[in-house]
Amino acid sequence: MGVRCARACSATMLVTADEWRARVRRAIEETPRENYRTLEAKIRHRLGMSRWFDEWAHHNRPGTRRGTYDLGLTWQWLHVAHAHLDLSPAWRGRKPTAEDRARYRQFEDSLDDRQQRGLANALHKRA
Repeated sequence: MGVRCARACSATMLVTADEWRARVRRAIEETPRENYRTLEAKIRHRLGMSRWFDEWAHHNRPGTRRGTYDLGLTWQWLHVAHAHLDLSPAWRGRKPTAEDRARYRQFEDSLDDRQQRGLANALHKRA
């Protein structure tokens, strides 16, 4: 009975190649495009500007130490621009140490969903 059901169920899910292509094209057209190079440039531009981070911290994480600004910038680098941790502008051209990575991971793990959304949205506000 299970085999018969699997065949019957899969038969109802079949579409023609033309319909499949049309669905794929429609999905591509409806998916918003991000220019990740532009996002990377925007994050690099914010290096040394902390007002946006201070505002985010005030509303989302009161008591956040000022030294975590670089961690917030790195979070945006990874989660908004989808760039590599080692290339974060917060490292200022040096390779991050194991301690740097651990400090970043601790910060990343401490963010709840609301804080993450706020940090992502902070990139689209004026620096």
